[in-house]
Amino acid sequence: MLTIVQSDDFKTEIQTPFCKTKSSIQLKGFPTFYEDGEYVMPINLWMNHLVNVKRAKNINSNVRAISRYWRFLKSHELSWKDFPTIKSNKPTYIFRNQDLLASVKAGELNSSTAAVYMNHIIKFYEWAYYERLINFSKENKPFEVEFVSIKTTGMLAHINRNYVVRSSDLRIRVPKRTPEQSLNPLTEDEVKLYSRALKEQSIEFQIHQLLQLMCGLRIEEACTFPAKLVKRCDPNKYHIQVSIGPHNGVLTKFGSVRTIEIPTLLMNKMHRYLISERRLKREAKADEPIAELLITNRGKPYTTNAIQRHFSLTRNYIHNELNTHFQHRTHDLRATYGTFRLASLLDEKVGLSPFDAMSLIMGWMGHKDEKTTWRYLNFINRSKASIRAVCFLDQVMESVINEHEDLS
Repeated sequence: MLTIVQSDDFKTEIQTPFCKTKSSIQLKGFPTFYEDGEYVMPINLWMNHLVNVKRAKNINSNVRAISRYWRFLKSHELSWKDFPTIKSNKPTYIFRNQDLLASVKAGELNSSTAAVYMNHIIKFYEWAYYERLINFSKENKPFEVEFVSIKTTGMLAHINRNYVVRSSDLRIRVPKRTPEQSLNPLTEDEVKLYSRALKEQSIEFQIHQLLQLMCGLRIEEACTFPAKLVKRCDPNKYHIQVSIGPHNGVLTKFGSVRTIEIPTLLMNKMHRYLISERRLKREAKADEPIAELLITNRGKPYTTNAIQRHFSLTRNYIHNELNTHFQHRTHDLRATYGTFRLASLLDEKVGLSPFDAMSLIMGWMGHKDEKTTWRYLNFINRSKASIRAVCFLDQVMESVINEHEDLS
């Protein structure tokens, strides 16, 4: 069984070349892998390389890719460094064809996600070879290197029409999509379905998902939403506006500061949670004060990995208990907010021009490029399904938020 534990920051001694003295450096903790209680050396060395050498800001997809690959190897009794001569018998190709591509075909995984996972596995093997953890030969190698010609686009395309990049025959092709097709907001029926499933989840996960669905927050922003911003509000007010960014601990994209809108119904739900016995018990387990609102039962702030696990369980609940196919990511909740909220601003009763409505959405969602926001308008214009304003989201939210919820 593969388990992952987030290690604490640590110090290590280093020997300076041509010098007898030793010094110590502070290194960041990283996701540490154990298999049946045994330390998984190659993965953990790679994790340390990504965090403390490459200084990667986010390795969530790396963790998901390598853990999926390692579990696949275990279930099929394959070795990570033994590669038979026949390509179809190599573990990397078996993983690509029988796991990733099969999941894409079944609708359980996006082709872009599968491509990212496969690329991480390729990078892992390239790193392992460089560090001499594995030896490659003409017969014993995980993939074939290829050189792919890419057509140049842009101002100088007439001078240099193509450029060549190094790739491998393991790469997974991703169908080209228009910017509008890349949006995958929930339909009205899917929002209702998800709200039913959300009622069965923990209060912390409910709040996180509602921050994405009702406020358009990214997954990291909802995880790091600070407790000090939570307050009890006049229920007669519709929305309140708060500023988020590095100044109050919210991990916004590009470290930008922006103002978001929060429905008072959701803010009051967060306030009840803030002062609840449940949160106080969890906070008491922490070694130091926690600034974030949402706390795990171990006394730690929620991470994106934890939210992804909860979301996967919720998706399985929809499939198994509600007997419905539900192929969405947590980020699609943010897209749902953008489309429904923009549709509400464009309603004739509101009277806003498309330019003014776009400006508001761009500010609330923290889009750096207005082209990103225009995708939502194009999606609404091209969508055959009617989007009946944001009041629909309010109705769904009221079904999830219960004034008499148990927070003990």
